[in-house]
Amino acid sequence: MKNLWNSFALAFSMYSISPKAQLERSRDNTKYILVVIPWIGLIIGFIICEWAIAYPYICDYALLPAVVGAVLPSILSAGSHLDGFFRTVDALCSHQPRERKLEILEDSHGGYFAIIVCVCYFLLAIGIWSEMPIDGIFVIAYMYVISRSIYGLSILAFKHAKESKCSVYVPEGTLKLLEMVILVIYTALAFYKMYAMNPKVALATCLGTAITFLYFLYTSYKHFGGVTEDSAGFFVQICEVMIPLAALIAYKQWW
Repeated sequence: MKNLWNSFALAFSMYSISPKAQLERSRDNTKYILVVIPWIGLIIGFIICEWAIAYPYICDYALLPAVVGAVLPSILSAGSHLDGFFRTVDALCSHQPRERKLEILEDSHGGYFAIIVCVCYFLLAIGIWSEMPIDGIFVIAYMYVISRSIYGLSILAFKHAKESKCSVYVPEGTLKLLEMVILVIYTALAFYKMYAMNPKVALATCLGTAITFLYFLYTSYKHFGGVTEDSAGFFVQICEVMIPLAALIAYKQWW
């Protein structure tokens, strides 16, 4: 029970803006962390839905709600996955050999390519959110659970890069299999809730998620030799643009 509580406290400490827990990132303390992270996504989705309810009474134009929708998840998650996205983009844009790319992932200094891509990322996200119907926000709010569940699955189920420190999050024996099952259930439940609200949009977002995941695996294996915590964060950020984009295409096509 102590390990579960420590994993809970450490997950919120590392992956949200909650107060930082003074806990060591040891194998015991991180044993359950991957199954806790999607709960942070659930809270983010809830806050986004509350904002969707409130903003028609506050704002007369679509730009401010779009900016909040695009930026708020990164603020609530303390930029934890955005940092991985930034480092991964920096490594990919360097066009260096694999060993050098792995070194760039460990470098805290960002290159100008990563800055440019991050600016374009948020401009694209704001554009997508500005076109999103209010009803659509309640459907795609589950994406924060989906992206973080698949984040955990990728670390548990796939080969890690040579320099990756992901192994500290992976428990041994039957607990690893149990956590994978739990994360699959999280993902399935989130997609089911989306499907219950709008089947066509849910199917479109499912396809978008699958494409993003395949691209993430291809990128991780080709450029880094396996999954890293940073490349998994890269997946989370791409997924949280691809799902709204797929939903928006579905709305424009079938609304």
